[in-house]
Amino acid sequence: MKRFFLLLFLIPGFQYTYGASSDSNLNKLVEEQVNTKFLDGERPLRYYSNILIRLQGNPTREDSLIFEGLVDTLNVLIDKWDVYLIPKGTSNLDVEINEHWRKEEENKIIEQGDNPWQIVKKTIVINYVSEMDFKDRKKIIYYYLLRSLVDYKTEKGKTIPISGSVFTETKPENITFHPVDFAIIKELYSSKYEDKPIKRGTIRMEPGTIQSVVGGILINIISLMLSFSFLILMSLFGKFKDHNYSFFPFLKQGLLVVAAGSIYLTIRTIMFFIHLEGNENIFFHLFVIIFTLFLFGFVVISLIFLVERAIFAHWKKFYMDIIIPFLSIVFFSSIFILLALFLIPLSRPYLSIYSSTLSGAVFFFLLMGFGRSVYIFTRKKSEILIRKKDLELAQMSELQKQAELQSLRAKINPHFLYNALNSIASLATTDAGKTEQMALALSDFFKYAINREQKQLNTLSEELNATRTYLEIEKVRFGDRLTYEIECPSELLEIQIPQLLIQPLVENAIKHGLSQITGNGVIKVTIRKVENFIKIRIYDNGPAFPDGPLTGFGIRNTQERITLLYGQKASVNWVNGGEKYIELNLPSMPEVVKKINFSINYGNLI
Repeated sequence: MKRFFLLLFLIPGFQYTYGASSDSNLNKLVEEQVNTKFLDGERPLRYYSNILIRLQGNPTREDSLIFEGLVDTLNVLIDKWDVYLIPKGTSNLDVEINEHWRKEEENKIIEQGDNPWQIVKKTIVINYVSEMDFKDRKKIIYYYLLRSLVDYKTEKGKTIPISGSVFTETKPENITFHPVDFAIIKELYSSKYEDKPIKRGTIRMEPGTIQSVVGGILINIISLMLSFSFLILMSLFGKFKDHNYSFFPFLKQGLLVVAAGSIYLTIRTIMFFIHLEGNENIFFHLFVIIFTLFLFGFVVISLIFLVERAIFAHWKKFYMDIIIPFLSIVFFSSIFILLALFLIPLSRPYLSIYSSTLSGAVFFFLLMGFGRSVYIFTRKKSEILIRKKDLELAQMSELQKQAELQSLRAKINPHFLYNALNSIASLATTDAGKTEQMALALSDFFKYAINREQKQLNTLSEELNATRTYLEIEKVRFGDRLTYEIECPSELLEIQIPQLLIQPLVENAIKHGLSQITGNGVIKVTIRKVENFIKIRIYDNGPAFPDGPLTGFGIRNTQERITLLYGQKASVNWVNGGEKYIELNLPSMPEVVKKINFSINYGNLI
């Protein structure tokens, strides 16, 4: 019975082997079919090893006999490799037979390794009803099994259709066991494809071997090392700087990362070609990969820039600074990969090449996203530490400044007290009323000057009141020989200035001006606001200022204090001429006063 079934199946095979070979048109037909439909590059996509077939599902005894007959025929056709029907064990062609008819070959599964021309494993599903007769079963098995041995182009219009051929017909019931089917299988499995020379300098490693796995790891390591070396070199040259989300610096730095990615993918692709056997179109594929990478890189960088700038403009958190850059790179690079899958010509045998390149791009972008987040994290931590150190230095500087200010202020009070007590002593024996008046005024003045609250700033109103009290004290001493006038617009009275800034200058005018004349002395204090400066002038009608720098205690003390508080933003000037005066120029900007208040408040806390 078994011989009968084998004979029925082998008849078409022997017809091809002995009868059809005499047909002169068969060779031309096979050549035309193979060159246009089965070859893509140098080799056909087929098995380059023994074919181990294992039946699964619900095969019948008749199914097994059909397969045995077809396996015997294939062993006659295939030179180098053997075809086996195995009951169990590791197979590379699984055939699942079920009792459900399906007209289309929807569930064919093919597995390829690193070699784009080799089928590593394939699974096919054959469905038919159990009542189907032997001839129809044989057609279905013949149709699907022969088609599973090779992969080919199914587009219409590529070749002239061959009626009854398994490689032309779309339904198994239409096949006629055409001799061209076996002729094509014999041609595609001939030794000339096995013996094609490998390009010089290349190393062939079979997929799945230890050498192949190690080779793939080494390819990735070398590619990553070179691309990261490029990024490190660019960093050393100062190409990566704080961009503050300005578009062109952001784009420039992003394109440098894309360039590193192109280095990684270029080296990886070149070594991938070498790993396989090389290809004359390698430069074309590299051009496609690099061009696509930079084209989409520009778009992706622009989108990342717009999204991140919009987010950080309204949401500024430390952890968001780390998470958002990572997510933005992963998200937009994933969009890039999906678009590339549609746009890059993924044709066999380059499907695995581009697939490997795209998987490498995914890996690289994920690595870049993680690296960028780590870089931002370390930079933010460094900035926090630097700001902390700067704050500590600023605090130390403010403490030193506070000590110097306290020292300068401490010099004012004894100096003035010394002069005032001398005046009281000189009046005590001549005018008791003036002595009492001067002592009370001195008491009022020192309530302000002692400054128990340790304030460095007072309003102009308070400062002018203290100056007025001081002038009243001096008026007791000078009598009618001293007159004074104070002018200040009401809108400036609440402006804050350093405490005891005006009084020492007035004292200097009396000591070095009025005391040097025999006639009546006049002191005039005027305050004006010009643009962003407060101008305080102290006029007196004493002798002119010397040509060189002023060395009086009040002048020198005032200069040191405003330098400590305002830096170079304030100045002290003096003018001789028709109206002799000394002038203070103090900035009235809120940020300057705020800074002084911070310094003073911090000093008070200490």
